[in-house]
Amino acid sequence: MSKTGLYLIYFCVYSFALMIIGKSSLRGGISLRDYYICDRSVGLPMCVCTFTGTWVSAITILSLTGSVYEDGISALLYSVLPWFLGAFLLTLVAKRIHASGVITVPEFFRVHYDSRGLQCVYGITFMVVYILYLVSQYKGFGIVASEVFDIPYPVAVGMVYLFILYTTMGGYRTVVRTDVFNLIILVVSLGAICGEILSRVGGMGELISQAARVSGFAHSGMAASTPAGGLFTPFSDRYTPLVSISMFCGWGLGLAANPQYIVRLLGAKDGRTARRTVTCSLVVLTFIISMLVIIGLGMRVLVPTLSTKESTDSIFVRIMNNELYSPWSGFLLFSVIGACISTANSQLLLIASSASYDIVNAVVPGKLSEKRQVNLGRLSILACGTLSMLLTLDPPEFTLSYGGDIWGVVSILLFPPLYGTLLKRRITRRGIWACLIAGVVSILLFYPPYHSGILSAHPAMFGVIISAASMEAVSALDRRKGERG
Repeated sequence: MSKTGLYLIYFCVYSFALMIIGKSSLRGGISLRDYYICDRSVGLPMCVCTFTGTWVSAITILSLTGSVYEDGISALLYSVLPWFLGAFLLTLVAKRIHASGVITVPEFFRVHYDSRGLQCVYGITFMVVYILYLVSQYKGFGIVASEVFDIPYPVAVGMVYLFILYTTMGGYRTVVRTDVFNLIILVVSLGAICGEILSRVGGMGELISQAARVSGFAHSGMAASTPAGGLFTPFSDRYTPLVSISMFCGWGLGLAANPQYIVRLLGAKDGRTARRTVTCSLVVLTFIISMLVIIGLGMRVLVPTLSTKESTDSIFVRIMNNELYSPWSGFLLFSVIGACISTANSQLLLIASSASYDIVNAVVPGKLSEKRQVNLGRLSILACGTLSMLLTLDPPEFTLSYGGDIWGVVSILLFPPLYGTLLKRRITRRGIWACLIAGVVSILLFYPPYHSGILSAHPAMFGVIISAASMEAVSALDRRKGERG
């Protein structure tokens, strides 16, 4: 069968499966708790699948694997290690987060500090964050679909727009079921491709041996040549020690406080399930990322140099669809599309909860019925999904860095107050406001010189210190005055 015919079969089967999942989920209730967190009834297997499915995104598959191809394992210290350390921090507060009984993270601050203002501000913050972060998922889908169907990139982005909107409208129930389906096909396809690459190379030992001897430019767009053994050095010209260590404050702390993972804990059926969700997911993620590393190194061994300049994000798709094409390639590429959808629909649902539950409730408390709030959330999905799609027409060049920058904003504005409240319980309301104000100032102060190349360390490293110090200082002052937080 021709490549085009095989891809069309994959497309039809995948589209039909998503239609079935979406249609069945739309039959659920319309209460806010059911729509946004499945009425806190999700068991461990489903929690693990949706947590993992949300984690494994276009950035994880395309940008990380492309980075391994270009720079080797140094990309892991820049991204994967901070991710896992951030998840470890999340296990420390998983039960407490679940015990709060809230639907959203902004609501947590309203309940704890009796402040609708905090709920509204965090709702607005998360809407902006996820509109921007969705660009990376749309880009990943667009890269794959444009390559697979040989269509213009803007048309491919429009395709993912329709897929994501459909799988989000049914709420968290649809998202969870979609994540389960997408994760299964991703693990199967990665396993098949790993086996094929190892077979071509001659086994794991031979892969490591040959990868250690690779040298030269990965493609003409590279600024530096890979020296022999360079694929196994912990740092590189791109991922210097300072850049990688400071990125922990971007990727690591950003993940530890990220609402897209916290909502998975809020939807768990009990506190024990919430905590086990993180630990079990890390086991699955270790397996998945190991396969991605094997594929990245295997691509470099089998195709040491690409004949044309490529962006880091497009290397994986280019090689799998051309130089290393096999009957499994189409299955793998559609599983990448599924990973993009699984992450994007989770983020769109968070945009919906921020708009309809956090912002509206803060501005006009008790004025709208739950049914109207759900419908308002769906309108937010449509509006914000469209805005993200338009932004994707001019996407960032390197999404692994772009994602760390977005999560850095989350770490600056959310990590200190969330963990300070959950672990210390001595933070005051004015302390949270001080954190937000100082955090915004830090973002405006440090991000521009970082992106212009003047600042080498990630700006989140400075921002987290400043926002946390401001929160602690104001809270300590309030406690001395005997004021309530």
